[in-house]
Amino acid sequence: MSRLLACSTFIALAIPATAETLAMDCVAPLRPELAASPALLNEYGDDIRAEFNTYFDEAQTYLNCLAAASASAQAEVRLVLDAYQEMFQ
Repeated sequence: MSRLLACSTFIALAIPATAETLAMDCVAPLRPELAASPALLNEYGDDIRAEFNTYFDEAQTYLNCLAAASASAQAEVRLVLDAYQEMFQ
């Protein structure tokens, strides 16, 4: 029992507490609506373009966030794997 406690403590201490990006931290952008008619496109074309440009900017931010979350998850798994391997050496 004390060996289990010692191993658990070792794993807990081997994993540093860092500010990680999690997938739940990433907010998907709202998809813009397509113009329903050519008349709307003519009248509100500038606003529609701005809405799509905002979407593309937010989509890039979202994808970067997901990439950071993936990197955080992979780093976490590596740390746990290293601690696990160290525990059984």
